[in-house]
Amino acid sequence: MATDEFPYPLYVEGQWDSHTPKLKNKLIIYFQSKKSDGGDCEVEYSVSGGQTATVRFKSKEVRQRVLNKQTHELKIGQKTVKMTVSLPPSDASVPQESTSSVSTIAAGEPQSEEEIEEDVEQVEETEEDTTPRSTVIENTQNCGQEFLTMLVENVLKGSSAESKDFDTEIIPEINCAVVTFSNSKYAEHFLVSSPSNGIINKKNMKVRLLEVTSKVKAEGLPPNSNSDLVMLYFDKFAEVEDDGVTFETDQSAIITFKNPEDVQKVLEEQHQIKKQPFRVLPYYESLQTALYGKDRPNLRLPETFIEKVDRTVCHHLKENRKSLDSIKQAMSSHFCEMDFQSSAVNISPSRSLLNNGAKTRKLIQTWRENALSVFLESMSKFKSNKLHIHEDAWTEIQTEIENAVVGETVTLVPCMDEGTITVAGLKEDVDRIEGILTETVEKIMQRIQREKGSEMGDINMTPSVYNVVLCDGLEEQLCDKFPKMNITYHVHSQKLTFFGLKHEVLETKNEILQAVLNLIRKPTELHQSVLDFLHKNDLEEITRDMFFSKGIYVALEADGKRVLLVGKTHKALNEGEKQLLTDLGHLSFNVEDPSVLGTSDWHDLVSRIKSTNVTVQTAVDQVVVSGFVDSINDVKQELYNFVQENSHFEKTLKSHKTVVTFIKDHKKQEWFEKVKGKVNVDFKCEDIVISGSRLYVSKCVPLFEDLLGSVHHCTMKIVKPGARKYFKEKKFMWVAYAKTNMNCLVQLLDECDHPRDIVQSRSIKSIYEYKTHEGMEITVNKADMCSFLVDAVVGACKSTLLLDGGLAKALSDAAGPKLQNDCNQTVKRRKLTTGDAVLLDAGGQLCCKHVILAIGPHYNPSNPQESIKLLKKAVKKSLNLADQESFQSLAIPAISSGVFGFPLDLCADTIVKAIKEFCDFVEGNTLSKIHLVDNNEKTVQALEAAVKNVYGVSARTHSVTSGSSSSNQQQNQNQASSSPSQHQIAAHFQGASQSFQTKEGLTITLMKGNIEDTTMDIVVNTLSSDLNLSVGAISNALFKAAGPQLQVLLNQQVTGSANNGAVFETAGVNLKNKLVFHAVVPHWNQGQGNELKVLEDIMDKCLDLAEQRQQSSIVFSAIGTGNLGFPKPLVVCTMLDSAFKFSSNRSSKHVKEVAFVLHPKDTQTIQVFTDEFSKRFLGQSASANNPTQPQATGPFSKVITKSGIHETTVGGVTLQVLNGDITLEKTDVIVNSSNKDFTAKSGVSKAILDKAGPNIETECQQLGAQANSGLIMTQGGNLQCKKIIHIAAHSDAIRIQKHVRKALEMCAKEKLTSIAFPAIGTGKAGLSPGQVADSMLDGMVDMIRKNPQSTLKLIRLVVFQAQMLPEFHKSMQNRETGPAKQDQSTWSKIKTYAASVKSFFTGSWEKEIKQHGGKDFVIEGVQVDPVFFSICGPSQAEVDKTKRFLEDTIDCDQVFQSITDTAILTLSDKDQQRIQDLQSTIDVTIRLEYKAHTGSEEIPGKATLTVQGLSRDVLKATQEIQDMLKTAKDDAILKKEMDYTSELVDWQYEQGGQYRSFDQRTNLDLEKALDRKAADISISFQGQTYQVRLPEGPAVSTTGGNQMNIRRIDRLKATEDIPQHWDAMAPNELHRKFNLQPTSTEYIDVLKHFQATCPNKKVLKIERIQNPGMWRNYQNNKNVMEKKNGHQNNEKRLFHGTSEQTLGHIERSGFNRSYAGKNAAAYGNGTYFALNASYSSSDTYSVPNTQGQKYMYFCRVLTGDYTKGQTGMIVPPAKNPNCDQYDTVVDNSNAPTIFVVFRDDNAYPEYLITFTN
Repeated sequence: MATDEFPYPLYVEGQWDSHTPKLKNKLIIYFQSKKSDGGDCEVEYSVSGGQTATVRFKSKEVRQRVLNKQTHELKIGQKTVKMTVSLPPSDASVPQESTSSVSTIAAGEPQSEEEIEEDVEQVEETEEDTTPRSTVIENTQNCGQEFLTMLVENVLKGSSAESKDFDTEIIPEINCAVVTFSNSKYAEHFLVSSPSNGIINKKNMKVRLLEVTSKVKAEGLPPNSNSDLVMLYFDKFAEVEDDGVTFETDQSAIITFKNPEDVQKVLEEQHQIKKQPFRVLPYYESLQTALYGKDRPNLRLPETFIEKVDRTVCHHLKENRKSLDSIKQAMSSHFCEMDFQSSAVNISPSRSLLNNGAKTRKLIQTWRENALSVFLESMSKFKSNKLHIHEDAWTEIQTEIENAVVGETVTLVPCMDEGTITVAGLKEDVDRIEGILTETVEKIMQRIQREKGSEMGDINMTPSVYNVVLCDGLEEQLCDKFPKMNITYHVHSQKLTFFGLKHEVLETKNEILQAVLNLIRKPTELHQSVLDFLHKNDLEEITRDMFFSKGIYVALEADGKRVLLVGKTHKALNEGEKQLLTDLGHLSFNVEDPSVLGTSDWHDLVSRIKSTNVTVQTAVDQVVVSGFVDSINDVKQELYNFVQENSHFEKTLKSHKTVVTFIKDHKKQEWFEKVKGKVNVDFKCEDIVISGSRLYVSKCVPLFEDLLGSVHHCTMKIVKPGARKYFKEKKFMWVAYAKTNMNCLVQLLDECDHPRDIVQSRSIKSIYEYKTHEGMEITVNKADMCSFLVDAVVGACKSTLLLDGGLAKALSDAAGPKLQNDCNQTVKRRKLTTGDAVLLDAGGQLCCKHVILAIGPHYNPSNPQESIKLLKKAVKKSLNLADQESFQSLAIPAISSGVFGFPLDLCADTIVKAIKEFCDFVEGNTLSKIHLVDNNEKTVQALEAAVKNVYGVSARTHSVTSGSSSSNQQQNQNQASSSPSQHQIAAHFQGASQSFQTKEGLTITLMKGNIEDTTMDIVVNTLSSDLNLSVGAISNALFKAAGPQLQVLLNQQVTGSANNGAVFETAGVNLKNKLVFHAVVPHWNQGQGNELKVLEDIMDKCLDLAEQRQQSSIVFSAIGTGNLGFPKPLVVCTMLDSAFKFSSNRSSKHVKEVAFVLHPKDTQTIQVFTDEFSKRFLGQSASANNPTQPQATGPFSKVITKSGIHETTVGGVTLQVLNGDITLEKTDVIVNSSNKDFTAKSGVSKAILDKAGPNIETECQQLGAQANSGLIMTQGGNLQCKKIIHIAAHSDAIRIQKHVRKALEMCAKEKLTSIAFPAIGTGKAGLSPGQVADSMLDGMVDMIRKNPQSTLKLIRLVVFQAQMLPEFHKSMQNRETGPAKQDQSTWSKIKTYAASVKSFFTGSWEKEIKQHGGKDFVIEGVQVDPVFFSICGPSQAEVDKTKRFLEDTIDCDQVFQSITDTAILTLSDKDQQRIQDLQSTIDVTIRLEYKAHTGSEEIPGKATLTVQGLSRDVLKATQEIQDMLKTAKDDAILKKEMDYTSELVDWQYEQGGQYRSFDQRTNLDLEKALDRKAADISISFQGQTYQVRLPEGPAVSTTGGNQMNIRRIDRLKATEDIPQHWDAMAPNELHRKFNLQPTSTEYIDVLKHFQATCPNKKVLKIERIQNPGMWRNYQNNKNVMEKKNGHQNNEKRLFHGTSEQTLGHIERSGFNRSYAGKNAAAYGNGTYFALNASYSSSDTYSVPNTQGQKYMYFCRVLTGDYTKGQTGMIVPPAKNPNCDQYDTVVDNSNAPTIFVVFRDDNAYPEYLITFTN
């Protein structure tokens, strides 16, 4: 605001004329001039304020100067006015009026050049030229001298000023320029004119006066000048302020004078000090610089300078970026840039130095000094240290030093030429490691010097002798004697080396050689085989293991064929010999069968044994084993056993071939390992042949005999159609399943076999079932997971995904190798941990589609909670994967209950809890069935107990082991009472009522009946504002039952009409109720008004009043659902919400029951109320109890369309989708689709912001700059809403869904009730309308489900582009709940009628009926050949289980499909024969059953065909039968449809001037095409093909081009004479307007005619005028005219413009020719109509109203025969001698454009077009 910029006010009073022109401008110029001692200011002046004004100044000092001035005079014309100034009583309270204006020089209103010139001339006349002559232009970025000169000239145009009259000086560092004029007149002219200059405004420049300065700048002062010297110098010219000299640099200073007028005198003088001239310039504080004129020096960057740095430190900085960055950061803050060289750095100024405004010059002057200071300070933190290295130690020392500084932030710089290594880095780092490095260098140098004086010596010596000589203490003695000497033994070269000083090496070598010579050698006495063993093995190794490892220092030494013991002492040799005889020995045995020794197995065995601690020697019949004693015994026994066992023997065992195969494959794990490597086993058909050594054969035969005796075998017979084929197809899967799960073998026997054992199949059922209140089924099953038919099964496995055991292996075996391969690939891609789960394809023989492998935890007894947590995680991950893939069914085992050690009960309980937590958390998941599956009885029992424990007893829980009838009965009984823990509501059904009880104890009852018969204490009546009880169904019923006294009592309550929402109380009179509450209810206005709020208020008032009256019960009707038009779903939700709110909020509890009574015949309202009640209290739709009624699964109620608005309800909220302009909405909230900054000005955002006003734009900018979540809420501005929610639109459909939900939550949080959305994202975001519709509706459903009790009641989705509306409608329909839509068209009536007609049989199967005397009979299908299976297993139980598996599996795919249809009996003989053939070709059986009607023989009975077989075969056969039946029925139905259609509709063609009816088939085809809204249809007629344009023709031949007219006669409406496309009207309505939807064909047709000549007019709406009386008169006149003129070309569609005031009269009574001449009457005094809309659109005819809206009718006009009219005609002229008159007159007979009608009822105003220019 201006007052913020000019906060210091003064009151000004003067004897001026308040009507003086431009007085305000004169005051501004005066108080900004030097004459007033003023400055920048604004003036507030009101004409009505008389002789006072308010002047506001920027600074307090300026205001004080003006106050201090004694006199103030202003010359106005020839008169001088004296003014007085004073401070206001309060600076904050300055009077302002609506007519006052505020003006400043910088932001004043533009004035004309004449006003400016006049003001300036007056100033010139009245003032001396003492005002400032310089102005400042701010914001001159990128403006050059020439541009500014031209700009000033441009502003001064119209004045006498020229370019020579001003100078311009640009000050680039502060982006401004100073313009100095030759006189103040030009300055003032420029100042006042600049705000109106377009260039200045466009570039956002500001112009102000340059203040009068009291300062000068002295430049070029002599060196060593000081302030005293300068002050003394300038005091001789003028008085200088105390401390008025300030030095900028050594040679420049700012001098401040006490009197600003002295500055000019000082500037005019020539100045020098100490004979050195210097320059004096004016200095301005506001500019922070002096003015130089044309000699202004340019700013230049200082020169770059170079600083030397330590080369090593420089190297360190280059290698350590962090250190270098710290220096650069410090330098950059002083505008420095650095370039490091090898030993120097270039420091240069950065360009940003020039961009510091007024401080720039000073910064440039001090830059080098500051830069050098900062640089030296930064470099002082670093140092280097040089180490001197001898060249001989260079490499080693360099390596050691490099190792020593690892991890240190220092840099090493080696210089080998100089013999130095320099360390550089931060001071503290270099100081810390300096001592370590110095010590390292000294140690290495000392060692190198010793090495130079040392030599090398060596002695050859075996390892054993080395150990004997040196390892018993000699080596230690030598090391003690010569500690610096190095003694090393090299095992590979068997040398002992010495390195040390020369005398040390000689002395050591002599001592060792002497010790070797003193060694003692002794021969050993051993068996030759043992000696051979020693020679063949490594004596050194034997010595080490036998002697040295045990502390005996004796060695073995080979001497030819002998082996010697070597030692230092005889004692040692004796110990060694004793140990040798103890550890070594030999054994032998004789071989009876030498051939064994020649086998390869023997040689392999010997070769293997030779690698151990023994040697094997063989002779012809003897084997000798020698070596270590602890090994030879085992080896000898092994060899002996081999010789004994390796003899050939063979044994054959016989059995059934299935048993043999079973032993071979299924029992392999029991015999294979036992016979492996011992015998060979060969399975040949019915033989098991065992061969090998006698020993092992004799041992293995009993094994196989036991196996044959342990297995169980049987055969079974199955008689099912397709069983053999099914087994062959599934053979591999079935065999694998039987093997994996029952360990049994199944074989299909040949047909010639005669098995003995036959079992019957049995079906597997769930052990336990539970249904949650969300509708999900949880079952417990004892079954095999591999054969479980679901979308996915869960298997537990390890994190490696290795499927090697348990259920995981079974799944892998059934699925085949692909499953394990997929697991391996998964493990390569990602690392899995406990609790993870992965989804894979099933494949193979698995019955499921997918496998989910869950990584279950091992149970940890020490931390059970962690184990439970991980198990829940695994289960939830599995459920989440299933939900993500939209699976509907999932099977879960008892994960981790097996080898993972989880206690069974705890495991089952944890799994079920995880399922419940997942379902509670994830709303709307796709899973409908979860099966808990295991084949172990105990596990199944544990799972069943867990489900009961976690979910408790419920109506939806039942055991399937009980009979179906009792189960269903129990379930129905349980459904009558829901668990209070789940719903906290009790529900009871009795007769025609339903009762529910809230947790606070309030009973809510829904009943069917008459409201006048209710007996509650209070009954609520609804009536209109006139309080007439006889109007309205509810009110009239109560009035009749109560009697006239009720009206009397009500009239006493109020006189006149009442307000909507008012509630009046009367006694019940003759009613059974004590009191009557009369509520005034408005009509529903499509959600545009506050009707919903009124309904809520009525409910609240009635309930609160009932509580105050301490009554116990109150009854309501379905308020507003009748003629008032309230949406039924919206009413029930609102009323229930109010009842719940009342129940929870009331303090007392007198009211015990709230009832809602519905009329028994109002089935639609009953259905809506019942559905909503059941949803809230039972969690299901009431209509779901009707199995014959098709249901959808979406959340929306039935979508209804009325007046172009698609409407539904969801969770008590009404949702409307319509085409329109969102800126016209009257909801509480309007949603704007904007960008992320909320500043979008295109599309819907532009429309909303433009209409809302600039304040909303500002609010958006402020809120958008703050943190937000993509949504902000502002006020409504000029829109008709309370708030606007702005959404940052995205091209991401998921984000749109979230933003819609958040917007609704924001709306509910603010307690708002209605909101309107545009189609978010269909504009620049580029999303398709279908995507947007789905996302927005999903977001709405999400919010409503999570916030069912919110205040939100109405959501309107306003689609601007009409072509998008069908997509939104389709998306709504996809979410419908309830019965499938019923088509109400004529075609629907035809189909309904045709379906209701009974078909009587006539086929050949009628003979069967006659043969059976019209009684029941059955014709069985063909006989099925039996299938025999052979089963072998480990136990009878497993065999029986396999039998059941086969039975169940075949039964599982065996289906019975029954077809009941009376058309069966109408099938032809050919069809019946085909049904017989199907049984053999498809492998099914087909059974015919006929049940006669018990009531009458005339009524046909029921015929049923039952098809049995494999599911796919049954499907195929059933489909073919259905096709037969469909063909038969279609033929019959077609005939009925044609007959019925002919009764309802008659399509006719014109031929020979007369209309004739089409044949029945063509009649039906045309009606169907019309019903599906086809634009045209091709028909065959009289041998030609015609293309018929619907609905009105013509029909055009596709070959000859012949054309004929057609028409449609609706026989049901034949007596009606109004158009069929008109909307329904109330019986008492005489006329009514209906708004057309922009998408309708009707709207487009009218718009097309209008825009043909008015393309630039904006059509606001088009309305259809429905006046049946006027229409009938018009049509009657039309018929008369057609007969009179003898032709039908009598009607035209013309335009008629009019004013808003005449609309009602025209639509009610028609046109009135008595107004002729009001606008024009050039062709007669009648009503004028125009062929072109452009003629009628002129303001003369279509008179605009106050809002600029214009009106034009598109009419049907009976023009008939016409001629040219003349002025003054009151009737048309005669057209023949018989005095027959023309019907109308025109402007031009040949090409008429204007028609004049003289009969008011010869024109009908069909459409009203509202438009603007």
